[in-house]
Amino acid sequence: MQSDPPQLRAPRPADPLVLHALVTPIRDGLQPHYGTDLPAVLKRPRAEQFRFGCAYRMSSVPAGKNLAEIVVDCAAVVPSLSGSEFFGHEKGAFTGAVAAREGAFAMADGGTLFLDEVGELPPPLQAELLRVIQEGMYKRVGSNVWRRTNFRLLCATNRSLLDPDSESLFRRDLYHRIAAWTCHLPTLRDRVDDIPILSRHFLRLASPGEEEMELDEPVARFLAERAYPGNVRDLKNLVFRIRSRHVGPGPITVGDIPPEERPCAAHEEGTWDEQGFEQCIRRALTRGVTLREIRNAAGEIAVRIAFAEEKGNLQQAARRLGITNRALQMRRAARREEVH
Repeated sequence: MQSDPPQLRAPRPADPLVLHALVTPIRDGLQPHYGTDLPAVLKRPRAEQFRFGCAYRMSSVPAGKNLAEIVVDCAAVVPSLSGSEFFGHEKGAFTGAVAAREGAFAMADGGTLFLDEVGELPPPLQAELLRVIQEGMYKRVGSNVWRRTNFRLLCATNRSLLDPDSESLFRRDLYHRIAAWTCHLPTLRDRVDDIPILSRHFLRLASPGEEEMELDEPVARFLAERAYPGNVRDLKNLVFRIRSRHVGPGPITVGDIPPEERPCAAHEEGTWDEQGFEQCIRRALTRGVTLREIRNAAGEIAVRIAFAEEKGNLQQAARRLGITNRALQMRRAARREEVH
């Protein structure tokens, strides 16, 4: 069965702030490369970001040029069909080739070919790619006719292609051919100011056609302070998970954050009473609060939290607190008498 041509584009958001957050890192990193046809390697990019930034920048290129932007995810290319994906094929070239098809080299002619995760290319295909780059010519699978192509080549990788300690089998001659210019794109952690903008953008994507939701301050602070090993994709997935847990109207609250993502989850290996709890006790003693008052306050807070989380169910709250239903009733009654 034939697969569709690997041509992808990312839509342009209408919000200018989102546009700025997505495009600026790409634009600033690639600025020295514009105006040249030199092949380039981008270190640790994210494909969606690049496609969007590339389309945005190329929209300013004068008319009359082929602005094709062809994206190939090298990690997803099926080895048995890799020749067809890149070179195209003739009708009847192999089983299932019921019609001729253009490959990435033909579709990118006059435009840009972006190879995401180029380090995943199998060695045989690396040798064939090197020849196309050097000579600007290729043959479709099943054809004896040489065809010309001319495209700007941009590649992306999240690892060092020539690291001798890695398992990479990347050809050194190909690397020096595609890396005439290199660019290290910033991670999301390097541009924290973009996190709130992108969070709201992804929240809108997760709620199409619905009224825009607000993020409580603790949630916004959590998103801004969290680490994102997966960069923008990581943030997007987290926001979508948070939105899927939210029920009903009102803002997104801490309760909508997945339990394994909550700040306290990072300290589960430690004891429950360290750090923040100790600081509260220290502050209370500094202000002259007695041990009896501290004990009573801690108990009241625990009871209030248990009741709130168990939605007022006395039996469940007592079980959480490790006391009997009768003891909890008496404690609440005594508290009411103290108040009145």
